Amino acid sequence: MRMFEQAGHFVAIGGIGFMVDGGILTLLHSVFDLSLLHARLISFSIAVTITWYLNRQHTFSNSRDARAISEWGRYAAVNTVGALLNLGIFLWLIFRFEVLANWPIVPLAIAASIALVFNFLMSRSIAFQHGES
Repeated sequence: MRMFEQAGHFVAIGGIGFMVDGGILTLLHSVFDLSLLHARLISFSIAVTITWYLNRQHTFSNSRDARAISEWGRYAAVNTVGALLNLGIFLWLIFRFEVLANWPIVPLAIAASIALVFNFLMSRSIAFQHGES
């Protein structure tokens, strides 16, 4: 699959991950009254696992590793760095523009968009580097 096609799949799967992340974030914060930080850590972890599986099956199916756990480890490591970038931007926006704490989906969308490019490039070159790209 060509890079442009992979990017399209990655973005679509990222959209699914965003909905999972945002939905769980909102539920945990609004319904269960978890802090934004704790809710976000949980929601992001769930979204990363779902997007790994979907990217493994669709975006990088020709380059996935037969050892799924190794691949998931690389993907998790790459996305941990992406998560730190994502979380840093999210928190900076919440603290810099306090009104955004009332609508956490807004800084979540901004942070996720910036981290998307990083995550795609690193996933393509590191996490799913086994086999042909």
